[in-house]
Amino acid sequence: MVPTPDQLRDILVEILAGAAGGTREEWAAVVGEIEKLPLPVIVGSNWMINPKGTNSQLETVRAAELIVRAEHPFVAH
Repeated sequence: MVPTPDQLRDILVEILAGAAGGTREEWAAVVGEIEKLPLPVIVGSNWMINPKGTNSQLETVRAAELIVRAEHPFVAH
């Protein structure tokens, strides 16, 4: 299954809330929107995020992003 950007965001937020603590709402605000790229700009992937938060939150999001991108490199329309 290729997730939509919204589904991928839910996956990422669930991982963050479960692994790092905090609420889904807090992590959703840090993660922001999943942007579907028109072409695979990032090698082997067609999505990106632009998280906003503390340095600690950003490090946590980037670690989770690597895990999620390995399993879901592409998003659907």
